[in-house]
Amino acid sequence: MFVVYLLLGLLMLVLGAELLVRGGGQLALALRVPALVVGLTIVAFGTSTPELMVSLNAAMSASTEMSLANVNGSNLANVTLVLGLAALVSPLAVERTLMRREIPSCLLLQLCVPLVCLDGVISQGDGVLLLLGGVLYNAWLLFEALRGRAPALDDDELIGEGHTLKHGLLLVFGLGILILGAQFFVDGAVAVAKALHLSDRFIGLTVIALGTSAPEVATGMVSAHRGEVDLAVGNSLGSNLLNIAMVLGVTAIVFPIRITDPGAWTDMAVAFGVTALLVPFVLKGSINRFEGLLLSGSYITYLIGGYFFGDASVP
Repeated sequence: MFVVYLLLGLLMLVLGAELLVRGGGQLALALRVPALVVGLTIVAFGTSTPELMVSLNAAMSASTEMSLANVNGSNLANVTLVLGLAALVSPLAVERTLMRREIPSCLLLQLCVPLVCLDGVISQGDGVLLLLGGVLYNAWLLFEALRGRAPALDDDELIGEGHTLKHGLLLVFGLGILILGAQFFVDGAVAVAKALHLSDRFIGLTVIALGTSAPEVATGMVSAHRGEVDLAVGNSLGSNLLNIAMVLGVTAIVFPIRITDPGAWTDMAVAFGVTALLVPFVLKGSINRFEGLLLSGSYITYLIGGYFFGDASVP
């Protein structure tokens, strides 16, 4: 049965990603804002929803550390697998403006995770600060985008304003299919992991994180294929920001997250390290296919290393 879940989830992910990218790209054109901004905000919010649902469910089941493992694993997958596979489909041109804004923001928020964990718990107060930081950042991002909107095109060149709702609905419909597909994919993947007797922490850090990152993976590959590179990059970085600010923040507000497994510190260090790997790519201005292969290969290496050298199996 889990094979059916995996295949159905994969099919829905591809279909949802196609609709999402179509709607997101056209919505950016209709609103006269960069596709990068749509990817960083609207699309990223939607594709981060599975992480939020999984983290809240884990917290309600008294597995709050799985919430942190899910976020660390998802952020790792977003940088290595999402951008890596997207670059394999089509080389990614990275805007240098990312160096001044998005990359530093990602690094700063990723660094905030171990800082709020120093006392052994991500408290409700910590959660409020993380969430507030995410809200303020996105508000500022949207304000800057609207302030610098491109001039409207002629009527015969642009989709009319009446089409904005149509493209917005297409984006929302695509997100809905993506989220549902991710749920099927996660259910199937967890069933496989349980059959292989893998530990809960390893499942949270890898299998569930990969499953909840599946919308970002599908969106990134379809975006690259359709030439919407900014949407692919924006979705990956925006999801990382929201995973920390929204997913960890909301989960900690509802259920404070206690850090008892020493391995969590290694996970946080790895997540910060792979985010820092983006700096040379941004300085260079692109991620080519070979570099995409290295990024995606590093994620596979991480999974293999975690299985053989980490606490992967149930005793």
